This record gives sequence, structure tokens and C-alpha cells, in this order.
Amino acid sequence: MNRRNVLIASALTVLGRLSSGALAAERAGDGKSKMVGVNNIVVQYLAAWNEQDAKKRRDLVAATWTEDGTYVDRVRDGRGHDSIDGMIAKAQGQFPGYRLNLASGIEAHHDYVRFSWVAGATADAPLYIKGTDFAFIADDGRFKSVVGFVDAAPAPATR
Repeated sequence: MNRRNVLIASALTVLGRLSSGALAAERAGDGKSKMVGVNNIVVQYLAAWNEQDAKKRRDLVAATWTEDGTYVDRVRDGRGHDSIDGMIAKAQGQFPGYRLNLASGIEAHHDYVRFSWVAGATADAPLYIKGTDFAFIADDGRFKSVVGFVDAAPAPATR
């Protein structure tokens, strides 16, 4: 089997495990909580970034991050539900019409997850932006921390 076929087979195996919930496992020693399915928390995370209704967005933030959860990237920093919600609202104001969409498989191991997203390249949001986020999943299945990296974006304007 050539390298490409091996990679495709590996990706399908991982995606199958994610879809079936095989990566959602009980925490050793605590006996009380199970991790939320990795796919579900990532989908919920993207939905929070895309939600325009303030109440719905705030509810998604609370369902996605722990109370003391964090988000940080090169230009944003949110700590706690109120701060993260405000940070997302501000980003939506700066980039109207942009929606984050999953652009990769979801890779998870131990308590960590990595995935890439894209936004833009549409008539309403012409600039193309792509990023990769890394998250730590807390005992209750929500994100404790997310670190975002922009992989592709328009060059900053220079004067």
C-alpha cells in the first residue's frame, strides 16, 4: 500500500473512532464523569464562534468552556465565559459575514485535541482565513483552554 493510501486509511480509522465515540472514555480514578465526545465539543466550539444571537452565543460559550476556561491567540485573549463571549462578539464585529468551518480531521489524544478551520473566501466575506486550534479538555468534557494559530490570512496593511 502506498503512503497516500496508508494516510487515508489511518484518517478514516480515526474519524470512525471519533464518530463512534470510542475516544470518549471515563477518566481514570474519578469515576464520576465521562468526556464529551470530541466531535461534539469541536462542533459546539465552532457554533459558538458563528452564533450571532448574544444569548445563544453565551449559552454555547458556557457549554463549551469551563467557568475558568481560556482562549488565546496572537491578537485575542479571553478568560472566563464573559470574557470569551465578549471576545467572540468583538471578532464578529470586526469580520462581519465570516463563519468558521471545520477544515481538517479532528485529532485527539489524552486530554488534547487539534483541528483546523477556515473562514471567508465568499462573496459576503472575501478574505480567506485559515487557522489551527489546540485545546485541553477538562474532566467534565468542556474546554479548559484553547490556543489558536492563524495558518493563512491576508497580509496586514502597511502605510
